[in-house]
Amino acid sequence: MVVEDITGGIKVVKRKSLREVVYESLRKTILHGKLKAGQRLIEETLAHQIGISRTPVREAFYKLERDDLVYRLSKGGFAVKEFTKEDVEEIFGIRSALESYAAYLATQHITPDKISALEKKIEESENALKRREEEKVVQAHTDFHDILYKSCKSKKLIEMINNFRDYFYRYRSALLRTEEGFNDSIKGHRQMLEAMKKKNPSLVEKLVRQHLLRGKELIFKEIDEGRITP
Repeated sequence: MVVEDITGGIKVVKRKSLREVVYESLRKTILHGKLKAGQRLIEETLAHQIGISRTPVREAFYKLERDDLVYRLSKGGFAVKEFTKEDVEEIFGIRSALESYAAYLATQHITPDKISALEKKIEESENALKRREEEKVVQAHTDFHDILYKSCKSKKLIEMINNFRDYFYRYRSALLRTEEGFNDSIKGHRQMLEAMKKKNPSLVEKLVRQHLLRGKELIFKEIDEGRITP
């Protein structure tokens, strides 16, 4: 079954119920920032656009509400929930705990080909920024972190990180919309890479924590100054 989401950009191919297909498509679209905070989601409109009945759309909305990604409007329907400072604090705390340990382990196992792959992702993100391809900038940064933590050789740790992967993407996307956020991120990635080349796991772990702390602080700053409406 192929269902295209309301942005026209995501195609979900799943052998699942219609509810699950719609739910997963909308969830990914929200977390990737294609649906903005406060944007209204109208059951009838979505059902018509996708070409299905309203029931699976309604059920998908209920599930998204349980995920705390949408909220009910008093006049009917749902809207995309804005993330708060508390949300940012929680997600970056989780990232710091999981990804710093993954980076520590990865540094002990990192291979020359993975080092080259990380260097390539830094170059890709810089080139994408020059071309003003925002989605590719975010994807290259995401790929960098994916390559890094997947090198840790811990299946359980990788699984835990994957459980939050889409949530991480949403905050990374918000951060990289700012020039300061992008430049800080590139600097952090280069520092991590140099420490990995020197096989210094404790330093890499420390740098990842600093990198994520700085990212959290920049998002707080953008929210406070009204430049980010996640």
